[in-house]
Amino acid sequence: MAHHGARTFSYRSGVRVRGTVLACDATAGSDLIFLSHALALDAHAARMLRRPRAGRRHILTTETTLALLGRAGARLRPHALAPAYGRPFALGGMRLELFPSGHLPGAASLLCEVDGRRIVYAGPVGVGPRPAELRRAGVLCVDGRFGQPRFQFPPYQQALDDLREHVRAAASAGRAPGVLARPPGAALDVAAQLVSAGLTVRAQRPIIAAAAAYKAAGLPVPPLARFAGRLGAGEALVWTPEHRQAGQLRALPNAFILLASPSAVDRDIVDALRVDAAVPLSAVAGFVDLLAFIDATGATEVAIRRATDGQLVQTLAGRGIDAYLVGPPQQIALFG
Repeated sequence: MAHHGARTFSYRSGVRVRGTVLACDATAGSDLIFLSHALALDAHAARMLRRPRAGRRHILTTETTLALLGRAGARLRPHALAPAYGRPFALGGMRLELFPSGHLPGAASLLCEVDGRRIVYAGPVGVGPRPAELRRAGVLCVDGRFGQPRFQFPPYQQALDDLREHVRAAASAGRAPGVLARPPGAALDVAAQLVSAGLTVRAQRPIIAAAAAYKAAGLPVPPLARFAGRLGAGEALVWTPEHRQAGQLRALPNAFILLASPSAVDRDIVDALRVDAAVPLSAVAGFVDLLAFIDATGATEVAIRRATDGQLVQTLAGRGIDAYLVGPPQQIALFG
């Protein structure tokens, strides 16, 4: 077990790799910043990254992530290194490789080999339509937002199939079906599933904007129509959970509202949203899958980002792993 003073990862405006110029999902203060996916930083932080320190800062990410960042990505591109997945390269004494992490298009994990050590910054571990790849490593940093035993999710496609059946049944009963799902990934996957079931899908403005960003990045998107307050026969609505109380949605006649989210496992959230059904839809690993991923890497030192408590740390410590939290205190995101 590693001595605490020698731990590899620390946090200061992002995750730092000690003894290197590398920072991961960081906003400032390093010559090389790895962006693991298009939602790793908020819009303001992404805009700030385009200001390189004395012209020396580089952004390491994928072309798809740059494209999904829109204008911020365009400003970052002159300072960006965007290697293809699985193509290692050398930089400043480090050997670096990006490989798919899976939860969003363009999302990546990073393998850094330096001074004989193999270090992986995994970020969120994908288990959906783009499952994460694996690299063996002695040191690992993972996103632990769902690192609690209550977060156990069905296979992604199974959850989408369950959702489709709920919506079909509601429509057959004369109800107006609406699905609460967050953009971009989940909302667009839900929309594609409903379109494949023969439904016309209407969507809230943020979801249509997410579809436009995907299309601009060269990614496939389902056809979406704007919502004007009513649904006709054979139509369904996709809406953001954060706007559950919006007047347009509350005024929808004879509505059947379904939550498609990791938060569907939380009875209190489901009750607070006053939905008719809930499907645990998550493209990111829950507790059991996250433990399996960590075990498969062989890591003996594991840093946990975005955890809301120490349950995952305690579980890993019980297996003889030096596990620790890295980052500011987190609260569980209401809709994952």
